[in-house]
Amino acid sequence: MSYKVSGPCPDDWSLAQKLILRGCEPLPRRRCFAKTVPKTRSKNDFLIDDVLAMGIGGIRIGFDIGSGSGTFAARMSEKNVTVLTNTLHTDAPYAEFIAARGLLPLFLSFDHRFPFYDNVFDLVHATTGLDVGGKPEKLEFLMFDIDRILRAGGLFWLDNIYCANDEKKRTLTRLIERFRYKKMKWVIGEKIDAGGSGKPELYLSAVLQKPVRV
Repeated sequence: MSYKVSGPCPDDWSLAQKLILRGCEPLPRRRCFAKTVPKTRSKNDFLIDDVLAMGIGGIRIGFDIGSGSGTFAARMSEKNVTVLTNTLHTDAPYAEFIAARGLLPLFLSFDHRFPFYDNVFDLVHATTGLDVGGKPEKLEFLMFDIDRILRAGGLFWLDNIYCANDEKKRTLTRLIERFRYKKMKWVIGEKIDAGGSGKPELYLSAVLQKPVRV
C-alpha cells in the first residue's frame, strides 16, 4: 500500500472490513493521520423522542428499511418500541449481528411484496432503503407497499435520504406528494461528503403522517 508519511490516511476501511470477514489480517499500522469525523447533529438529524411525540395513539411497533447493523432498532427498544429490522447486506454478517443484539433481523428483497398484513405498523423508518438503483417504477412500487403496511395516522420517517441531485429530490418529492401524507417535519439540507471530497451533498429528512382514507 502507498500513502504519504505524516499525511492523511487513505479511506480504505471498506477494504479492511473485507479482509477481516475473510479471516485475513486487517490493515497494518501506518504512519498517517486518521480523518476527523464531525459529531455535531445537523438540522436533518431528528431526535427519536421528538418523532415519537408526533405519533397519534402511540408508537408500539415499527419497521426499519435499510438498517445496517440494527442500531435504530436498538435505540427504539430503549423506548419500548419493537422494530423489525430489514437487511439486504450479503457481504457482511449483519443478520447474525442484529440477532445477537436481541433484535429481529429480516432478509427481504424490495422486488417483492412485504410479508406483512395491511395497516399493522405504527412507524416505518427508511434511510438507504429508498435507493433502488435510480428506477422510478421500482421506487413507486416500494412506496405503495410501505403505504399498505403503515396504519392510518402512522408515521413514515425518512431519515437522511441522500439525493444525488435536484432531479432525484424532485422525483422523490413528487412521488411522496401523490400519497397526500401530512408533513409533520420536512428538512432539506447539505452535509459534507464523508468520503473525503469535501463537497456538500443534499439530504432529505421528513416525518410524514399517513392520512385516513375511506
